[in-house]
Amino acid sequence: MKSKTLKITLLALFCALSAVGANIKIAGSIAFDSMPAFLAAMLLGGPEGAVVGALGHLLSAVLSGFPLTLPLHLCIAAEMALICLVTGLLIRRGRWPVWLGAVLAFVLNAFVSPAILLVWPGMGWGACAALLLPLTLASAANVTLAAILAYALKKPLALLNRRLL
Repeated sequence: MKSKTLKITLLALFCALSAVGANIKIAGSIAFDSMPAFLAAMLLGGPEGAVVGALGHLLSAVLSGFPLTLPLHLCIAAEMALICLVTGLLIRRGRWPVWLGAVLAFVLNAFVSPAILLVWPGMGWGACAALLLPLTLASAANVTLAAILAYALKKPLALLNRRLL
């Protein structure tokens, strides 16, 4: 029971950190909201990271006034949830090393997720090209920081979890 309480508390903490990161903008709705999502995926698991990832993107989009329209931002939030889910599942259940999961998360977030702009009405190559550089930089920063923190917090979190059992 206490371990479940710890997980819920950490999930709430990561959601709050994502809200703070959503206020640190790079360009439009691209912000530092995904670092806590990737960290949650790496430490808690894929489903928890997915919740933080979707919520974080939606908060960032709300704070920037939905620059790409609400329907597109809902699709991007779903993409973030899926990327965090896959990252967390591979690291936590698939036993991938954190660095390899971080590389995959970066590639998916920086290069695969913008592909939706290519098929979205009114967007296309121009919108995709315009967002590629800021999204790549933000993804690199978010994923790298999450991986560093995951390595740093893995042992203390395991010790805390063992003490509560």
